[in-house]
Amino acid sequence: MQGSTDRRRSPRVPAFCAVELSSAEKPKRCGITRDASGRGLRVVTPSRFAVGDALSLAVYLDGEEMVLSGRAVRIEENGYDSDEPWRYRLSIMLDEEIPEEALSSAADAASRLGARAAS
Repeated sequence: MQGSTDRRRSPRVPAFCAVELSSAEKPKRCGITRDASGRGLRVVTPSRFAVGDALSLAVYLDGEEMVLSGRAVRIEENGYDSDEPWRYRLSIMLDEEIPEEALSSAADAASRLGARAAS
């Protein structure tokens, strides 16, 4: 899109982590991250949330649970021909910055998964 700017302060990196998502109406839903930046996550999930939903998240990485909060800013539906396991892609703007070491670990997990898928 011509003239658009990327508002991220840190770059988006591929990320692979299990996530538990909860909103007021939909507690304890599952998801998997696809990418992350310092203040955002993209998650695939079988659950449909609404733009603006306040979310609490438990992100599981390297045997640890990281508790975050944020807001749904975009919801996209995967097509029938998608390789994704679940129907929805959810973009989340976080209330707090993800620590750099956590971003690096999530990117490493995505890289290892990609290397296995390619072999």
